[in-house]
Amino acid sequence: MPKLRQNIVTSEWVVISPERSKRPEDYVMAAAPKHGIPADCPFCIDNANAYQFSIKEAETENIYVIPNKYPAFVHDDSIISEGDGFYEDTKSIGGHEVMVIKKHDQDIFDDGKAIIEELIGVYQSRYLHYAEDPTNEYTMIIHNHGPESGASIEHPHSQLFSSAVMPSYIKRELDGAKKYFDENQKCVFCEINREEKESGYRLVYENDQFMVYTFFASRFPFEMWISPKKHQSNFEKINDEEKKLLAEALHHAIKKLNKALNFPPFNFWIHTNPHHQEETSEFYHWHIEIAPRVSKFGGYELGSGTVIDVVSPEIAAQFLKKD
Repeated sequence: MPKLRQNIVTSEWVVISPERSKRPEDYVMAAAPKHGIPADCPFCIDNANAYQFSIKEAETENIYVIPNKYPAFVHDDSIISEGDGFYEDTKSIGGHEVMVIKKHDQDIFDDGKAIIEELIGVYQSRYLHYAEDPTNEYTMIIHNHGPESGASIEHPHSQLFSSAVMPSYIKRELDGAKKYFDENQKCVFCEINREEKESGYRLVYENDQFMVYTFFASRFPFEMWISPKKHQSNFEKINDEEKKLLAEALHHAIKKLNKALNFPPFNFWIHTNPHHQEETSEFYHWHIEIAPRVSKFGGYELGSGTVIDVVSPEIAAQFLKKD
């Protein structure tokens, strides 16, 4: 029988309906065709198309950073209010960057966790850069892998979006986390960690600092969250040891996806505390959400805002943990 499950943070409902699908094995991807490195790849250093615009102070041994050629958010010191009295309309202020792995054929799950740890360090440094600007209210890092995830360029890269407005989903998380804290005097994310540790039904991996689990009210088949075990509100404040263990947790999560589903397309994004809002640090808890792109939203999902997930998180966790 299908079940309605509520996201304890945002209060949104999802339908878990495994009967509408078959088995987790049905989501194993067909072997992707091997493509050579295209001669005109814009991100390859030899072509110098993008690399010539690299931000030198952000560059590391294996990663360079560039402004996005077609930015969603741009820096502008001028007045941004353009509302006409009925519709709200402002300039899209902020920043939009691309963090590119220098080698075309080195994805983030290749060669152990070293490249992920280096990438997390770049994420942190660029977060801190955008946090210095008082007009930037929120910064989000995302990573797309595979064309189904929205990656328009095959060359491995992540993106940073910094904006003067709060993303709607982050606002719902903040409101829900505050409501739970006001009612229970506890961080809801810490309580999720406790429940996942105690039950073990959805726990996929853990180390000394981080837990990886399939999310109880998942929106995507095999959706996983990575959460710090201790209460932390700001991703960008993690120390070197935490970066190392976060890289280990993210590497294990992606490795399990690749082994179980044969290298599926996926997205991940980091939800962290907004800039300049220390008052939310008591009840907000940063985390990474990983969304394999093995299903598509239909008319009901788009029309209602209620997602139907056809793989239960419990079955997904067991499938991901298989040897």
